[in-house]
Amino acid sequence: MLHFALPSTAACTPLTPDAYLQLRRQAAGLSRDDVARRIATSAQDVSIAGTLVRSLETPGVRARLRATLDRLRTAFPFDQDVYHQLHHAPASSHPRICRGCGVSAWDMETAPGVDAGGWHDDATCMGCATLAGNR
Repeated sequence: MLHFALPSTAACTPLTPDAYLQLRRQAAGLSRDDVARRIATSAQDVSIAGTLVRSLETPGVRARLRATLDRLRTAFPFDQDVYHQLHHAPASSHPRICRGCGVSAWDMETAPGVDAGGWHDDATCMGCATLAGNR
């Protein structure tokens, strides 16, 4: 499903798919090694899975198969449609995404358990703004 772009009042640097995955992984409180252990099918595959996770968080690298993203979603939540939109659509068509945690406007409306509290500004959800204010 294509998520529509919300009007923006400030210029935000376009988010890349690799940065989006990294934000969502970090928001889940997971290291790359944590994700590798969760997606590996055996103890021998942990190293390969770790290489995959590091690769997918490398600028310019994109998942080629939806099955790869399906496997990552078993470790942490993210929206595959947002991932593909960040890769294929022009920046003017990207959904609003928090640069602190990677939650999208779409997640706030449709994902159970996601309560980012709305938007603080074009690039920050209220949850991240509150966390930043408490530091």
